[in-house]
Amino acid sequence: MKIVNYIKSSYYEFKDHVTWPSWSSLQQDTIIVAIATVILAIFLYLVDTFFGDVVIKNIFTFLR
Repeated sequence: MKIVNYIKSSYYEFKDHVTWPSWSSLQQDTIIVAIATVILAIFLYLVDTFFGDVVIKNIFTFLR
């Protein structure tokens, strides 16, 4: 019975007491997150490429 009461109270909590964002607000936030993700991915790619090239060149120079 405790599990059933927990599920019922959780349902009512989500239904009656949670403030859900509006559709336009949700779309705007999603666009912001998508743009930030793309910018971060590009930045990490550039940093990884740069340091990868530096490390590889230094290792090959050191081994010769």
